[in-house]
Amino acid sequence: MLKTTKFSLIGLVVAALTGCANQSMPGYQQVYQSYQIPDTLMQSVQARLKAEGLTSAKVARDSVGRLRLVGNYQNDDEVEKAFIIAQSIVGIKSTSPFYPEGVQKSAWNRESATAVSNFFKNKKLQKDLPPGKKKAIVIGINKFLDSAHLTDIQGEDDARLMGIILANYGYEVISVLGEKATKTNIETQIAKVNASLQPNDSLFIYVSSHGNPPTPTPEGKDDRRMSIAAYDSGNTHPSQSVGQDKTSYLLNLQKTSVKDSLIQNLAQKPTAVTRVIVDTCYSGEILKNIPSIGSNYQNFISSGKFEKESVSIASWSGEKFTSKGISFIEDSEKPKVSSANTGDFSSRKNYTFITATSAGELSYGPSPSIGTFNSPLNQSDALRGSFFTQSFMAYLKNYSGDISKAFESSRHFTSSKVLTQNLKQTPQRFSTIAVNLDNIVSN
Repeated sequence: MLKTTKFSLIGLVVAALTGCANQSMPGYQQVYQSYQIPDTLMQSVQARLKAEGLTSAKVARDSVGRLRLVGNYQNDDEVEKAFIIAQSIVGIKSTSPFYPEGVQKSAWNRESATAVSNFFKNKKLQKDLPPGKKKAIVIGINKFLDSAHLTDIQGEDDARLMGIILANYGYEVISVLGEKATKTNIETQIAKVNASLQPNDSLFIYVSSHGNPPTPTPEGKDDRRMSIAAYDSGNTHPSQSVGQDKTSYLLNLQKTSVKDSLIQNLAQKPTAVTRVIVDTCYSGEILKNIPSIGSNYQNFISSGKFEKESVSIASWSGEKFTSKGISFIEDSEKPKVSSANTGDFSSRKNYTFITATSAGELSYGPSPSIGTFNSPLNQSDALRGSFFTQSFMAYLKNYSGDISKAFESSRHFTSSKVLTQNLKQTPQRFSTIAVNLDNIVSN
């Protein structure tokens, strides 16, 4: 039996969330159909934007008929709010990913420019610093206060074991688990790591939780950002659900969750080595019982299936993040350097990014009624957690910290395991570290 999927969020520097990662965005890569959004839904989105205080926000249709945000916005937060409203009514597929042009203050480009400057400044300081330390943050939650919407997962089980293993490899581990993984505490601990991190340090981030629906960034394309559900995210009191529709719930969930930019910004800081594992997803099935005026249309456009989307790899490997000193390559490819801000960014060959799934897939584990599965290395050992994360850690120990070998073995195991239930899950690895050098024992 396989566990239910996660309604998830985003990722981190070998950081992992147990859900799904990098889902495809139909209509983002190659548009193959036209969308016929009813005028009534277009009007509903416009009315809801006004009702939520976005009086200057407007909607239109793009070249293939998707709803596109236009008009004027004070900042990126207003744009994000508008996208949540639009996607909750017409769906993610039918909402154009193009960022509106009328944004008065966008922190996106400003933060990118600051990061570029800091990258070069800290790079010059590296040679003058003492030997670095190994630092890690692991975040995981099994049960949430909002159990009506955020179903039980095995995020805490995965994160707890990851913390133990990293400590054995010499990492100073900050663990934020279970009921202690509140929004405030997660943000506080991320800030603590961020403040103490030095250019000669090694960083490892692991997160396992649910996530919010992804929203576009100013970079466009399939570059999307998400937020991470904390223990106290969503509806934490029964009165919050009275008369609440899908849009209201998602707006509240976004407000009470941890912005993925906090973790992404941490991941962009110059280090000796940074590793991230992301295992997050958004599954519309979680919201199937919340009333939405656009549910019939969304079901029609998705052929009766609920939308499943997640954090885009482009958010970590696209121009914005390349400009922050991160260059991604496949193991078999040459380094890719952004056409914009083409400084010496390709010289940063010390970054590994792992996702638990490929595009359009969910992440699986044993069913809650069973809870465990047999280790691929020893059938007598019972592993508690997701198939990918638990097998990855087992292989990591078996291969003495070799990331690439552990990944390849756990990818094969995970794919084969879910295939027995006619499911598909193929983990991915993107790295600027040579395959034979990606070892957490030596670097």
